[in-house]
Amino acid sequence: MAKQRPSSPKSSPTGSADDAFSARVLQFVAWARNRTEVLIAAIVVAVLLVGGTVYYFQQRSAQLDRAAAEIQEIQQTLAFTEAGEATNRLREFLAQFGGTPYGIEARLALAEILLDEGDSEEAVAVLSEVAPSFRNPLRVQATELLAVAHEAAEDWEAAAEVHSQILERAELRFQRRDAAQGLARSYLALGDTSAAVDAYRRTISELDEDDDESRNYFEMRLAELTGGAPE
Repeated sequence: MAKQRPSSPKSSPTGSADDAFSARVLQFVAWARNRTEVLIAAIVVAVLLVGGTVYYFQQRSAQLDRAAAEIQEIQQTLAFTEAGEATNRLREFLAQFGGTPYGIEARLALAEILLDEGDSEEAVAVLSEVAPSFRNPLRVQATELLAVAHEAAEDWEAAAEVHSQILERAELRFQRRDAAQGLARSYLALGDTSAAVDAYRRTISELDEDDDESRNYFEMRLAELTGGAPE
């Protein structure tokens, strides 16, 4: 009897790359079919988010345009408007547009009127919403006016604190000079002559080289406080 040759092991059939791709597509279709509601919800959420974002920026842009027009009109008529009417208009503006960049301009205008009318405490409250801050020139201006309002309210410790911040953080020399002078006034009011002397010396250091008139004045103030010629 003839011996049978051992049969060679059969190899596993291998599919083509197209077959593998088709299988993946079918798997995805089956997955998507089972999750149709989830996919629809995700698409709806995405559409709402995009639409909401677009709507927000459109509304924000329109609000800024209205605020710019309104504050410009108020500023143009302030000189011809009685203080009571002007403050009412500015308060109404802040109630509607206080969160916009133009709100700082309104607060500055309102605080100046309040200081002129002798209401320093409300001026402090109005400015304290945006100052002290050095984020931009308008906020620096609000910070300087806040220091003045504290002085008007005779809150000398608060005035000294704000003047000190301006002195250390202001970029312009005249701002540092005015802050040093305000700091000297505040320390004198607090009875701290030594600190006032240091503040006047800092004031002199911030003067322009050719500002002889101011230099002579502050050197005279130093001489008064020190009992002789300044160091």
